Amino acid sequence: MEITVKDAMKIGPLSTSEIVAGYQTLDNVVKGVTIMEAPDIVNWLAGGELLLTSLYAAPAGTLNYKDFVRKLAEKGVAAIAIKVGRFVERIPEDMIEAANQYGLPIIELDANVRFVDVMYPIMAELFNNQVVKLNYYKIIQERFTALALHCLGLEKIIRTLEDLIGNPVAVYDRNFKSMSTTTPQIEKFMEIADLFQKESLNEKLSFYRQMVRFPDLGEEPIPQVVVPIRAFNQVKAYLTVVEINKRLQEMDLICLEHAATVVTLDLVKKVAVQEVEQKFQNDLLENLITGNTALNNTLERAALIGWDLTKPYTIVLFDIDNIDGILANTKESPDKMYLQGLKSDVVSIITNAVRKHTKNFILGTKNDAIILLWPSPEVYNCLLDQIKKTGKEIQEQIKKKVKSVSVAIGIGDVALKVDEIPRSFKEARDAITFGRMIQGQHVIEAFSELGVFRILCKFAERNELHSFVPKQLLVLMEHDKINEADLLKTLEIFLDCNGNASKAAKKLFIHYKTILYRLERIKEITGMDLETNEHRLEIEMGLKIIRLLGNEVL
Repeated sequence: MEITVKDAMKIGPLSTSEIVAGYQTLDNVVKGVTIMEAPDIVNWLAGGELLLTSLYAAPAGTLNYKDFVRKLAEKGVAAIAIKVGRFVERIPEDMIEAANQYGLPIIELDANVRFVDVMYPIMAELFNNQVVKLNYYKIIQERFTALALHCLGLEKIIRTLEDLIGNPVAVYDRNFKSMSTTTPQIEKFMEIADLFQKESLNEKLSFYRQMVRFPDLGEEPIPQVVVPIRAFNQVKAYLTVVEINKRLQEMDLICLEHAATVVTLDLVKKVAVQEVEQKFQNDLLENLITGNTALNNTLERAALIGWDLTKPYTIVLFDIDNIDGILANTKESPDKMYLQGLKSDVVSIITNAVRKHTKNFILGTKNDAIILLWPSPEVYNCLLDQIKKTGKEIQEQIKKKVKSVSVAIGIGDVALKVDEIPRSFKEARDAITFGRMIQGQHVIEAFSELGVFRILCKFAERNELHSFVPKQLLVLMEHDKINEADLLKTLEIFLDCNGNASKAAKKLFIHYKTILYRLERIKEITGMDLETNEHRLEIEMGLKIIRLLGNEVL
């Protein structure tokens, strides 16, 4: 426990002495006692001293008292005790004025008081406090070391900390979502930084105090001490103490530091276990999507981790576009741990989004892709809409997290049995490949909805589609390019509307007669006969090829 100037005034001869200046800083902490032997003693002070003097070394008129007091206050001196009646009859007025101005307590000592009688009891008290601190340090070290060695978990750690410091304790993840608390009332809180500044308590360990509101504890702001828990060069969690019963003192902060170390070890252990489990799951998932594992062995390994492979699943593939390359461009020296942390964030976003709609799903990673096995009911169409809606939500959340990353989502058909999973995975992968050709990078595409594009994209992969574009369409494209017209789009929309000119006119926001004129011009330029089914099918296929190939056609 620290000794303040106010506490020191109750010890030995100081108990009968009087404070004559600097009343506003009586909470200054006394760390030692020293005697002033020379006016330049300021040069040898470290701060926190109770300075004893009779002003013998600085007789009246030889020292600028205001400047002297200012320097002592700047040095962090706790207080100055001046013996009167021997070398000075009374404490100089300009010294008292300066002490009040700069906040340095001045104590008036009687001429008969010996300095040693002041020094010894205070030093003895300081020494006893150090012994108390060392004993307390030993006790909390032993308690938290035992918690770490016996792997008793996060809840036991924070319960122990609460017992030692007398305030509720909580651990939140990096998004301040509750992981464990000693009381449910502090699971949720809101920062009110707009009214209160954060107070740094330990620069080295980044402890700070902030004012927050807990909805379950009313509207009154409550101080919260926050300790960032770092592992693998990243903040993984926050250990917090709510100062609802008392304000934390020096001993409490020592206790908090030990608790933070044990919480860090607990989280690191959990991360290590999760990595081993994730590797096992990823290896199993790799074998499932490639079909490389014997059926019985696969089912046995899946049962060990609670996977039920007897049910149908829809394979959903999330392809993160070149995340390693993006990080290399955005960071001067890409950190492997940072990269893993970012991928972990993406997995968490997907997990949290999917968990809202289903349970018992299977999730794993493969390079820059994340594979999801979504339990499938009999009504597939409703599920497909749900997956697409969830996928959109996931894309938006990932975009907020890392703006430069794009995520494409492919959805395979239902795998009714475990041996159909490789087929569904390939369909999900093809849906992404073909979907990107048609819609771009941020696609959400189901294989079942690709339709005729599944055939066309197969040819597109072999660069053989150019030859299948009807010559009439090439002529029309050339005409549009030269005349800055848009007849090709008119034709495409007309066919999308099943040859209904009225619907096409509304879709193009033009008059009915205008579209009839355009269709006539298309016929004049190309010689197309849209009345013949075979010819019309050829034109429709050609338009889809043009959509795939874009500007590469001409």
